[in-house]
Amino acid sequence: MTQTTQRWQREVTFWRHARRAYPLGTVVGPGLVVLAAVASFATMVATGRLVTAVVDGDPVWTWLALVVAGMITQPVAMAALDAVGAVHQVRLTEQRHRMIAEAALAPHGIGHLEDPQQAGRVAALTEHVRSAVGLQEIGSVWRVLAIRATGVAALVVVASWSWWIALGVLLAQLVQGHLFTSYIDVVNRELLTESSVERRRARYLFQRLTVRDAAKEVRLFGLTPWLLGEYARTWEAVNDNSIRARRGAMRRSLAGAVLLSAGIAAALAWLVRDAWVGAVGVGAVVTIVQGIDGLASFGALGDQSVRSGRARETELRLAELVGGAAGLPALTTAASAAGRGAARVDLDDVTFTYPSRTEPTLRGLDLHVPAGQSVAIVGVNGVGKSTLIKLLCGLYPPDAGTVRIDGLDPAAADDVRRRVAVIFQEFVRYHLSLRDNVTMSEGREPGAFEEALADAAGEDVLGRVGGDWDTVLDPGYAGGTDLSGGQWQRVALARALLAVRRGAGVLVLDEPTAALDVRAEAQIFDRFLQVTRGVTTVLVSHRLSSVRHAERIVVLGPDGIVEDGSHEELLARDGDYARMFRLQAARFASAGGRVQA
Repeated sequence: MTQTTQRWQREVTFWRHARRAYPLGTVVGPGLVVLAAVASFATMVATGRLVTAVVDGDPVWTWLALVVAGMITQPVAMAALDAVGAVHQVRLTEQRHRMIAEAALAPHGIGHLEDPQQAGRVAALTEHVRSAVGLQEIGSVWRVLAIRATGVAALVVVASWSWWIALGVLLAQLVQGHLFTSYIDVVNRELLTESSVERRRARYLFQRLTVRDAAKEVRLFGLTPWLLGEYARTWEAVNDNSIRARRGAMRRSLAGAVLLSAGIAAALAWLVRDAWVGAVGVGAVVTIVQGIDGLASFGALGDQSVRSGRARETELRLAELVGGAAGLPALTTAASAAGRGAARVDLDDVTFTYPSRTEPTLRGLDLHVPAGQSVAIVGVNGVGKSTLIKLLCGLYPPDAGTVRIDGLDPAAADDVRRRVAVIFQEFVRYHLSLRDNVTMSEGREPGAFEEALADAAGEDVLGRVGGDWDTVLDPGYAGGTDLSGGQWQRVALARALLAVRRGAGVLVLDEPTAALDVRAEAQIFDRFLQVTRGVTTVLVSHRLSSVRHAERIVVLGPDGIVEDGSHEELLARDGDYARMFRLQAARFASAGGRVQA
């Protein structure tokens, strides 16, 4: 794609997005641009005529009034344009956030977010949209257009004296503007796309020095010098790449600036010559000098050009991001097909490989869970237990085979995916109120979230917040507090139980009691079996003392299911499950505990 084509594409994309964000702004803005240009032209002409009238002793009041009117109208028009730009920026920023979210969330799964290049583009655009430059761009676009329009007025003024000088200075300004814009394009492209992965790493290293979550380990292990050194090296590498990418464009822009300066000097020298020979009067000289200066409106405009160019580049990158997401599998709507109550789970000949790996994590897996049954999935690390959960949730489609919830594909239909409630081993700790952490939805049935927390044995959580459901679960907020690992796990469990109340037919728990001691774990599971009766449950845990409560236990191995049966049946077979269970029981007994077979 040629540079001209790229610029045309940026221009078309930007104005399409700008019009969609704020249609009224794209109507009012041009009117104010024209008004500013007319006021500028009137001011230049009237100033020269005023000087001539003073020199000749003619009446000056008419020209003085025009000068005053022009000098008032132009800044008022520009101020109004800034106001329109501010409103337009708010709408455009909101639209940009929606587009980024659309690109990140439109595909049903999460595989695209694990692609380093895609994640880098999302991070770079998100950071820019929220930056000081990103929050001023549309105002700069309107201001640049107004300045260009005043340049047209200046061109008319200079051309009325000498068309060839007007044309020469105009071309010099356009060349310099083109070269400067090319330099800005290189900068924008490098900032928004080409080195976003490296910049993301540098940003991450610096954040480890400043965020609360990492503060304990950073201080305890004395990681500050190492993090600073890694940050400095990464940032220096990014800057080295940036300098190399920008150097050629910068040199051409500086050469254009030198030629432009020579051209303006030649034009002013010719004007002095005409004034010396009496070809132009003093009033005309005043007007023409303003016109020559005004032709700078067609050249480089510094920060305004930077922000204006960045605005166009941003919209193009956003369009590419959304367009790339649109090429991924989209969601379908099957609300009438998805039912309620316990759901049946079927995996037939499922094979799955992560994008970053070459060997499949699951191979030819067959698993069928009748509606309402409780199943525990066990096995050594790396056999695909957590991957199985992600497939059930529709976060990844299988490479081969099918995954079905009541006969429907959770990787293709959003309402089917919502039939699965899950607590991941690394669940999210939202820095929101306790109420929002449990409900996470607009629908807040009276008493439902209280019952869900009670079912999750969360009485101590309520005690921690003094019974105030609106307490923010983060000490960084006024009145906020943090929870222990076990308390957070109960909150996550309550969130999943509430989803079951709202219609989820499968409850999946990935190491749901990892942060609890054995006694608390036993209490949780006793209550869990009661509140989930009649719901299809899939439990993944390394603690076999917990999974023995399930109606059915499935042992996964590298090549699929190794054993399948109840706790008693698997012990009687004296296979892998029995050996793992007795090994854990022996370790627990040696620590002073007791495990029942």
